[in-house]
Amino acid sequence: MDKLCPACNGLDVIKDQCPICGEQLLDGGSLQNYVGPYSPYMESDIENQCIHILYCAECGYDARIALQLIYI
Repeated sequence: MDKLCPACNGLDVIKDQCPICGEQLLDGGSLQNYVGPYSPYMESDIENQCIHILYCAECGYDARIALQLIYI
């Protein structure tokens, strides 16, 4: 069985509001897209998770969330 991220593969949409201004947070994609798969900045214990960057286009707030990978 393969594991995949539901947000990266369009199976789920992340819906969250900015805690600063209340606008809808946008999904900036997987952190791995920014730092690469072998980056020393990636934690080694996140094998079953995909870290996504959420950001607010209005005020610039950003956050990271961990999404559980699913089996297909």
